Amino acid sequence: MFKRKIMNPNFEIKDKTIIYNILDKAEYGTLALCVENRPYAVPLNFVRIEDDIYFHGALKNKKMKMLEQNPHVSFSVVENYALIDSDFSSVDGLACPATQFFKSVSIDGVVSLVEHRDEKSKVFEALMQKLQPKGGYKPFSDKAYDAAIKNTAVVKLQVENLSCKFKFGQHLNEERFEMILSALLKRGTQTDIQTVEIMKAQRGV
Repeated sequence: MFKRKIMNPNFEIKDKTIIYNILDKAEYGTLALCVENRPYAVPLNFVRIEDDIYFHGALKNKKMKMLEQNPHVSFSVVENYALIDSDFSSVDGLACPATQFFKSVSIDGVVSLVEHRDEKSKVFEALMQKLQPKGGYKPFSDKAYDAAIKNTAVVKLQVENLSCKFKFGQHLNEERFEMILSALLKRGTQTDIQTVEIMKAQRGV
C-alpha cells in the first residue's frame, strides 16, 4: 500500500475514492525522470489499474532508455479550475493574491516492464475503455494485435508515495472567501460555476 506525502492539512485529500476519480478522469499526466542529474519530463496517456499506474510507448526511445538506468520516477496529474484574479479577493491593488484553483495528484514510485502478452492486453484494454469508452474496436485477444503488442513497451508504475491536493480557498478567511465567490459568480463562466460548487462543498457551505 502506498504512503502519503506530508502537506498542508487545509489542502490535503485522503479519500482514495476521490483520488482515484481524478486519476481516472485525467486523459494524461506528466512523468518526471532523472539520469545523472539531468531531469526529463514527458506528458503521456495512462491508466490506473487498482493501485498502480500504467503507460506505454516505443521499446527504445529517450524515456525507455532513462527508465532502464533509473526506475525511480515522479508522476503528476492536474485538473484545473478557475483562475482567481488578484482583485477577486483583495482591494490593495497588488498582484500577489492572483492564483488558480485546482485538484492535483502527485506520485513517487518505481517502474517495471510488463512482459507477458496477457498482462499487456489487459492494460491496453483498460486504456481503451478509459479513452474510447464507446468501444468500436476488436478485443486485444485478437491475433491481429500480436505484432503491435510485442513491439510496444508497457510500463507499470508501482506507487510508493502519493499526495492529493485541492486548492479552493479553504485556508482563506470568510471575507476573502465570500469575495471570491461573488467575483466568480459575476464572471459566470462554466468553469467559474463549477469552481464555486467545489468551493462550497470544501467549505461545507
